[in-house]
Amino acid sequence: MSAGGDDRLAKAAAAAGALAIELDLASGKARISGAAQAFGLSCEGVGDFLDCVAPSDRKTLAGQGEGPVDLRLRLAPPGGEVRYVRLLGQRAGENVTALLLPAGTGPGTTLSTLDAEAALTAGLEGHEIVAHFQPIIALEGEYLAGFEALARWHRPGLGVMGPDDFLFLADRLGLMGEVGDQVRGSAAENLARWFTGAPVTPDIYVSANASVGELFSEGFLETFTSALESAKVPRGRYRLEITETEIMRDPDRAAEILHAVKASGVKLVLDDFGTGYSSLSRLDRFPFDVIKIDQYFVRSMIADASARAITASVVKLARNLGMTIIAEGVETAEMADLVAEMGCDYAQGFHYAGALDPEAARLAVQQGLAGRFAPPRALKRSGVT
Repeated sequence: MSAGGDDRLAKAAAAAGALAIELDLASGKARISGAAQAFGLSCEGVGDFLDCVAPSDRKTLAGQGEGPVDLRLRLAPPGGEVRYVRLLGQRAGENVTALLLPAGTGPGTTLSTLDAEAALTAGLEGHEIVAHFQPIIALEGEYLAGFEALARWHRPGLGVMGPDDFLFLADRLGLMGEVGDQVRGSAAENLARWFTGAPVTPDIYVSANASVGELFSEGFLETFTSALESAKVPRGRYRLEITETEIMRDPDRAAEILHAVKASGVKLVLDDFGTGYSSLSRLDRFPFDVIKIDQYFVRSMIADASARAITASVVKLARNLGMTIIAEGVETAEMADLVAEMGCDYAQGFHYAGALDPEAARLAVQQGLAGRFAPPRALKRSGVT
């Protein structure tokens, strides 16, 4: 950049109450003109600017293409407080020439939040996000029919973290797709292992969740089916769960993609059914094999006649469409008896078990869980289809 260009950028920065910055993304070094202290930066001139940028924002900046740059970043210099800034300028190769402007304080971001973001990003790179497995039980015979794969983060130093502890962070960072891919992949690997390691081939399946946003994302089906093929999951033994309310955002597109998923040999589960009750009349356009009745209705049925009426309607509809029915949130023997009387085929909930780690799930496949449910039935044929 010419001396004249330097001067013009510095003057523009002073007029806007901003900093002028020339950043080399390859080295992380920057030339800064202006009152750097006002932005929490300890010095002016040449410095390791990228070290002061939140780790997840560094990836955003590095992924910025050629041409105009307009990004909101968080600065977190060592020993300083978190500040939001706007980087406005141009990128040419690895060089960014821009103004750095104040952009407010942001929603409760702290240094510990940035540490958690960095840890989650590193955790995804290290494949620390895995599946744990909640049993799904056949109500007639009370034996293990399958599992739902649920996200867990095995965070070093802190142990196993549940979804409420990190999915909000993944969503904010735009990492939900990566989390989903790792959970679905972990579930596929464990399912295949249970088939090859069992003395008798068990009649079980695993289901895992995918959001409609993930379904609509480019390359989802290829990535998903590739994971199943790589793990050698038998056809028909993996299910994909989709939430009812999400599907109705764009039903035509959803129907097209779901038919493609179904054609790949994956069965489809409509999750949390009942939360979008107005869509009952449109359900037949989607190729679902299973309906899961939302736990709100299951838990309300004991004392609420309207909840029982809704559940009876769902069961009747599912029967007419040739679907099987799973009741979620079954927490007591009384609830299990009630959903069985209503015509549900399967149940899932703490009455049987919470989410089991892969080793505990493997043992459940082999021997059931004493006092809760029997092991799965064996496939009648030697092959698995």
